[in-house]
Amino acid sequence: MFLLKGLIILFSLVLSTSVWSQSTNWVTFESRDGAFTMAAPSEPEYLVKEITTSIGAMELHSYMVAPQYDDQNPNLMYLIEYYDYPEGTFPEDSAALKHFFYEQTAQATSYEIGGALSYSSESSVDGIDGFLYRCQYKNDAYVMKSRMFFVGDRFYHIKVYSEKESSLNDEMDWYLDSFKLK
Repeated sequence: MFLLKGLIILFSLVLSTSVWSQSTNWVTFESRDGAFTMAAPSEPEYLVKEITTSIGAMELHSYMVAPQYDDQNPNLMYLIEYYDYPEGTFPEDSAALKHFFYEQTAQATSYEIGGALSYSSESSVDGIDGFLYRCQYKNDAYVMKSRMFFVGDRFYHIKVYSEKESSLNDEMDWYLDSFKLK
């Protein structure tokens, strides 16, 4: 019995050390304008583009990493986007409005990549309430898992893309959970 417990503890330590060593090879990057830090497998590429919405033009800020796909990097792309709505668009006490926005955004994002929503739920990161969802696309061969939330009128949308067969991996969750406000 003690031998079995010892083996279980040893296996758990080896497994957690393996996951930790992969995560510690990542870099932490800072977005001064976006007011956050995140971990990623390498330094992300930064892009700003103007998008047209029903309430006018907005600047979409994106940070993207598309690592070499292998056992060390089981995900195809890591992406965080943010943009600012006009002041007062999403008051702090507008939980129902934000929830409706999250549901609509999850559906629209799934549709845009030709996929279907697999699940969604309320979620939080760094003490910020938000929304977590997953969709499958390209005949269910690929998966995108995402977390989104507001800080004031700034909307953050964090996404990870992977092949379905390797979509249950620690790096995906590590990335989605690494967001920290500055």
